[in-house]
Amino acid sequence: MIHHDLGQWPLVISVSSGLQTLEGMQAFTDDWNRWLDRGEPFVSLRVFADAEALVHPEGSAQNAKQWLQARGADIRRHVMGMASVVPADQYERMRKMNVEKLFGVPAGTFADTDDALAWIDERVMTPRGLRFDLRAVREAIGTARMAASVG
Repeated sequence: MIHHDLGQWPLVISVSSGLQTLEGMQAFTDDWNRWLDRGEPFVSLRVFADAEALVHPEGSAQNAKQWLQARGADIRRHVMGMASVVPADQYERMRKMNVEKLFGVPAGTFADTDDALAWIDERVMTPRGLRFDLRAVREAIGTARMAASVG
């Protein structure tokens, strides 16, 4: 299950929990299409609550590749940065993926949410004169974690 919180816009918080379905992945790209269609810059924070959330359902790779080809220019135009938080035991495996090269925007993978938030603040928000309420963001992540876990 994936739950989004847009209450901290331009920071979009997405929390994934458990095995994803092909339909769920399509819904995720539909959500991204809506955000990109706003024509406003935003930052993506993806939190993978467990190792299962990192598993791609069969058939999703081709769909993701087609979507990235179709929306790549919009991603580079509107996404200021992407941070992914993965379970600590998955960090070594996941940090090797070059998300920055794949999407063409500043990106980082972290084992700790606070490290990801510090990176977003230092690398993306502060250089653009943007701020976020750290307490409110942490609360939103907690709420999204609960929502994603109950499905």
